[in-house]
Amino acid sequence: RTNQPEKTNMQQHQIKTPTLADYPPFAAVRPLSTAEQELILHFVHHHARGSIAYSALQAGLDYFVDEQLGCLAFMPLTHAIFARGGLHVVIGDPIAAVEDYEAILDRYLAQTTVAATVFLEVSQDFAKILSARGYPVNELGVEWELDLQEFDFDLPGQDYSHLRRWRNKAQKSGVEIFEGRISELVRECGDELDELNREWLKRKGGHEFVGLTRPLSVDDHPLARYFWAKKDGRLISLAIFDPMLHEGHAFGYLHNLSRTLADAPHGTNDLLVLKAMEKFKAEGREVLSLGLSPFAELTDADYPSNPVGAGLFRFMYEHCQFVYPFKGNYFHKEKYRGRSFKAYISAVPALNLYRILGVFKAAQVL
Repeated sequence: RTNQPEKTNMQQHQIKTPTLADYPPFAAVRPLSTAEQELILHFVHHHARGSIAYSALQAGLDYFVDEQLGCLAFMPLTHAIFARGGLHVVIGDPIAAVEDYEAILDRYLAQTTVAATVFLEVSQDFAKILSARGYPVNELGVEWELDLQEFDFDLPGQDYSHLRRWRNKAQKSGVEIFEGRISELVRECGDELDELNREWLKRKGGHEFVGLTRPLSVDDHPLARYFWAKKDGRLISLAIFDPMLHEGHAFGYLHNLSRTLADAPHGTNDLLVLKAMEKFKAEGREVLSLGLSPFAELTDADYPSNPVGAGLFRFMYEHCQFVYPFKGNYFHKEKYRGRSFKAYISAVPALNLYRILGVFKAAQVL
């Protein structure tokens, strides 16, 4: 997972820290006090170093908050088969300083009353803590990162031939790129945005997966970036980038969400991403994360793992493209020629088939 940027570089990324009033109302599964909400935002702004940490601010979550150490954001699930006694699906690493990971894990486990907790898409820093305590740790796939300051936007050579062709196709087709707040897009072409979202969801099974990505919201998030594409004045694509933060510094962004019409010119989404990358580079940002390629490059060589989970993940990658385009996701992200690194999944007291299916249920895959 991304290392902390050098402090000398981080200083140029200083942001004005938003307050609670700058954010849409929290839509948690239980009422949160103002103090809890302010603590969650504080920890996100200061310790959201992982690519998906900002997803802790999506609707439908619950939180374990320790005012000294940090917080955990999780999807709660109760299910007669998959989550007897309750299941918490924690999104990413603890939102805390790395040196406090063990302490906040201990405090959470001492207070939780559910039968099991799954830790989903965690970094090596947290995976090694869980493994050292005897919990099986499985590889979940690979995450992709691009070094913005080193990226060559001429896309030279054979390595970038696919990406170059996709970008050029969109440019020659007259696709135009814009940036603004999503509230501006709603005012300008709200009906087209609704149609874009409906068409995309219909092609993806009719509903949106939740958890690892922050779902589409028409409420402005103060630190998110919104880019969209038009052709002949018609909205054809949208991309949302969430900040990667450390100590109040936005050192990079995660390509969190895309929507593209089926009849948009080929390469529209890639043109959107590349234009956003150019802007982020000009601002001095260091990293763009393309997010997770689920179940890709699995070896389970780093830690003792659950063989049932490993077998299921490999089977899904090879044979369940109707659930999610696992191979297409990997193929496309790999063409950006970024660096890849492992992401992991683990559970307390253990990862088993029922808890894996519970994760799928909580994320609305099932």
